[in-house]
Amino acid sequence: MNFQLINVALHSDELKKFDPAERGLSEYQYTGIAIEDGGKYYYWAKGVGLEIADWEYANIKLNPKLYYFSTALKLHLRINRALEAQRARRD
Repeated sequence: MNFQLINVALHSDELKKFDPAERGLSEYQYTGIAIEDGGKYYYWAKGVGLEIADWEYANIKLNPKLYYFSTALKLHLRINRALEAQRARRD
């Protein structure tokens, strides 16, 4: 089993769109974990685990910045959808 901590953050161009005093920025800066285990690949962040493709595993390790069309943004959105689904089940 191999794993690597991934520091996810907004790309500098996207970061400029936020007011420095804005509190919602932490939603876009967090640590995830990229995991390879026996030829399968996983990504874990914000308490959600996803099975991912090998190319997604490689891309998130190479570029963990959130911006349009990045693998990091794609995984970020999948995690947010999973969190929303969990909240909906609880309500």
